[in-house]
Amino acid sequence: MPARKHIDVGELVKAYEAGASIRALARDYEASHTAIQRRLKGRVVMRPVGGRAGGNLIPQQVRDKIAAAYAEDAPMADIMAEFDVCDETVRRFADEAGIPRRPVGGQQRLDPDQIVELSSQGWPPDAIAVLLDASPSRVRAILRELREEPAEVSEADANTAGE
Repeated sequence: MPARKHIDVGELVKAYEAGASIRALARDYEASHTAIQRRLKGRVVMRPVGGRAGGNLIPQQVRDKIAAAYAEDAPMADIMAEFDVCDETVRRFADEAGIPRRPVGGQQRLDPDQIVELSSQGWPPDAIAVLLDASPSRVRAILRELREEPAEVSEADANTAGE
């Protein structure tokens, strides 16, 4: 059995605090990630597992901007792209700011009456979706919810329905 490589805990702590990951340190010291983690535990504040610190390194003023954008109903995708954070980080910052959560999947921005009116005029769901900048499946879902049958189903949507 090969001898274990000596692990200088002081160096290990400095490297981890400088941003090195546990897996990278395990590679460098030729040790298991569990061995590295055990030596660090109690000596440093451990970062969340799985990568970036999920917002722990984001300054409060940026957190406030993210929460404000969420409160102003900015699309989640736009907030995530602008601030380079995930959706759960956005929701966490909104929670911290006391902002009520929006429904997952976005707010209902389509006018069902407008969709029914266009459908009754003979517009197919795909065309209604293009007119209203929505997905054809969402238009069909609204029509179904209102017990209104879509004028026609496109071949592409018929193919994706089975997925």
